[in-house]
Amino acid sequence: MNYRELINEVLVRLREEPIATDWSGNINDSTTVTDYQKVVGALVNDAKRSVEGSHDWLTLRETFTITTVANTMQYVLGSVTGGAGITFKVMDVITQDTGLYLRQATNTWLNSLSFPTTVIAKGHPTHYGFNGSTPRTDGRPDDMNVDLYPVPDSVRSINFNIIKPQDQLKEATDIIKTPVQPVILGGWARAIAERGEDGGTQSSMAAQESLQALREAIMLDAGNTEYEKDWYVG
Repeated sequence: MNYRELINEVLVRLREEPIATDWSGNINDSTTVTDYQKVVGALVNDAKRSVEGSHDWLTLRETFTITTVANTMQYVLGSVTGGAGITFKVMDVITQDTGLYLRQATNTWLNSLSFPTTVIAKGHPTHYGFNGSTPRTDGRPDDMNVDLYPVPDSVRSINFNIIKPQDQLKEATDIIKTPVQPVILGGWARAIAERGEDGGTQSSMAAQESLQALREAIMLDAGNTEYEKDWYVG
């Protein structure tokens, strides 16, 4: 479902006029969308972000690969074509050619082993730690920097498997990645509360329906990863 359709689902529940045609560019810059429709659009994005933070959705999982360079400790988790941003959750980090999983370490621990630099260990990285971010010039958020330890001594490809929230919906044709029903009902509940017309009764009912829809969506999504937390010796 695209952004315009999500907004219209909320507007219909509010007995408001839906948006008839797609707008061009960012909704907030549009002259064909009314101010109230833009408010509902913002509330839909609020609901989307809440749903995204409620579960490790399969549709939000991405893999970013960094290619190490000998004697280089720090890398950017992204490139000019796209990046991890700064609001993500790491699922795991693994080296492609060896299958070795890297463990996360604190900056304090990494610093204690990195200085003096003349004696820093080099080899196959076994740990990683985040350290600041790198700005992007194309308007998208910064990408996180990651330090590897020991410092790589050769070229390797290391996969960062993450949960990355979708960017805010802006254009009419933007497609949402998470289940739509809890987002629609969450946007509706927020819109009712924003109006302040019902003393809280209807907004509470809508919030409960949104929560129930979210529970059902999580149950279905989690059913596809039921063995994710199981460990066994082969």
